Amino acid sequence: MPKTGTPSRSEVEHRSTVRLAPGAGKSYEAITALGDLSPERQRLALFLLRALEDVAEDASISEAEVVSMVYRLLQAASMQLRRAPGARIELARVLGPSLGELDPVPYATVEQARRLATLRASLLREGAWSISAIADGRGTNATNARQWVSRHRKAHRIFTVTVEGESLVPGFLLDDELEPLRQAQEPIRVLREAGEDGWALWAWFATPSAWVGGRIPAELLAREPERVAAAAQQRAATAA
Repeated sequence: MPKTGTPSRSEVEHRSTVRLAPGAGKSYEAITALGDLSPERQRLALFLLRALEDVAEDASISEAEVVSMVYRLLQAASMQLRRAPGARIELARVLGPSLGELDPVPYATVEQARRLATLRASLLREGAWSISAIADGRGTNATNARQWVSRHRKAHRIFTVTVEGESLVPGFLLDDELEPLRQAQEPIRVLREAGEDGWALWAWFATPSAWVGGRIPAELLAREPERVAAAAQQRAATAA
């Protein structure tokens, strides 16, 4: 039964999907679009895309801000190149081969990035809650919702993934009242202490596992939580 004056999960699920759609798909649409490029340009584009995402996550800023900074740096470099072309060409010759003569990302890395992007897109289609969607569903503001997520994450009741600089909570971790599913706490704690978190942790919950008879751990949480917890212990033991 939903709380008085608070929208139920079913009432805000559509809004949650709409909120996630623009931000969650940009990286994956970009990678899908690489199919029209030559192999050399695909590897370079993926190299730059991964670098932008890593910098944005490490610096806790948006990818748009990183792109803006890179653009300004390139503008400054271009201006300097026009002012002193001879010196720049000589410097490039001394430093060694140009980027065009190198393969910055091995083919196997490109294939791994594609598979990872496909996996992440598949997981997102299963549903996730943004901070703003949680705030709407719980009848609070974004600041309180962010603190709520942080508190439960530290207690291993939930985990989050990052898409376009935004933290998302996988949908299966919250019940109809938008409360953390208590059965997930022990598996999350065990696996996070073993080094699993974020996308890797979500992939484990969403992928059929031999330790639960080939079934999907997330689908067994409500009915067989002890079995899922035991499977998490086995997974953690193999990762140690």
